[in-house]
Amino acid sequence: MPLSRDDLKAYLKLRKYSNAITVRGFQRLMGFSSPGKAQNVLNRLERYGLIERNEFGEYIVKRDLPPELSMYIVFKGYIVPRALIFTMYITVTVVVYIVLSKPPLHIVTLLSALAIPYWIE
Repeated sequence: MPLSRDDLKAYLKLRKYSNAITVRGFQRLMGFSSPGKAQNVLNRLERYGLIERNEFGEYIVKRDLPPELSMYIVFKGYIVPRALIFTMYITVTVVVYIVLSKPPLHIVTLLSALAIPYWIE
């Protein structure tokens, strides 16, 4: 079962918060109207293995991403798709090569055609 948008949003906020948090604190952090909704979200995140509950009833974010999220990289507290990193690298490399070496049109077309699938993904 994949993460829903709300679950991912909650996980990202918890990662930025980076302290142990209670259900009531999580409710305030997310702006939920009831602690029941906060508890449900925390339970789902715990089931996915993204957070764990300590002996005091507080929830702590696990530092390692589970295998289901292996296509993402944590960069300065943000979760970024790996494909975005590759796409930016290929695009910058192609643009720098084109600007510095001024190759013929067929080479520019070939290099652009190689970069396009990364942007489609």
